[in-house]
Amino acid sequence: MPIVDFKRLHRTMMIYRVVQALLLAMLVYVALQFQHQFAALGRPQQFMTSIASGVVFQLILLYPIYKLAWRDAGVEMEGCADDLSKEAQVALRKKRLIGDLWKVCAIAFFIAFAALAPDAKKAAGAPLVLATTIIAFLLICLTYFQCFNFSARKRMKQAD
Repeated sequence: MPIVDFKRLHRTMMIYRVVQALLLAMLVYVALQFQHQFAALGRPQQFMTSIASGVVFQLILLYPIYKLAWRDAGVEMEGCADDLSKEAQVALRKKRLIGDLWKVCAIAFFIAFAALAPDAKKAAGAPLVLATTIIAFLLICLTYFQCFNFSARKRMKQAD
């Protein structure tokens, strides 16, 4: 039976908990800002529409996010073994890079989408689209970190 040290995985999970708290605070701040913006535009109902749309978008992506987090947690679990060969380390590095590539692509999509959104003066629906995009992005990030921690805890219990 290989010797497994979960110290690094526990640290990663603690960092992810802190990141979740920061993302939650950012989500509340962004939501309040958009609520004030929609109220100033005289369309407060669009705030709830953007929240609902963001949640729906998050729910659509829930399964792929969970599978990515499950895979990443598995890679981290494999990396906890003390007796890894060079070939196993190279394979784990490749798996980490592929997972990181998926995450970078998702972040780049949301940044590009938000940056290329037209100004509210040019398009009447721009604040709604921007609010939905930013709220969905923050919810998706929160979901990934929660799924990673859940998957890691579940895998650690299975390993014991």
